[in-house]
Amino acid sequence: MNIWRMLKAMITTRGLKVLLLGKEVMMPDCVSLGVVTAIRKELSQDMIWVVIDNQGQEKIIPVEEIAAVTNKVILFDDFLPSRLATSRD
Repeated sequence: MNIWRMLKAMITTRGLKVLLLGKEVMMPDCVSLGVVTAIRKELSQDMIWVVIDNQGQEKIIPVEEIAAVTNKVILFDDFLPSRLATSRD
C-alpha cells in the first residue's frame, strides 16, 4: 500500500474523530439513528467507517453517506437504514 495513502487515511480519521465523536446521527426526516462512538479505517479497502451506537447496538456506515455536519450528523436523502452494517468488533 502506498505510504502517502496510509498517511492521508490516518490524518483523515483523526480529524473525523474530533469532528464527529459524540454527535447524534440523523436521517434527513429527523429520525435518529444513534450517536457516533468511533471512527474506523480499513486501509486494505481504502474505506473509513462511522460507528453508531443505538442503545448498545453498534452499526457502521461509510463516511461517504454523510451529507452535513452541524450539531448533528445528517445523512443523504437516499440513505436507507437497512444499509447499516453491524459492527464486527
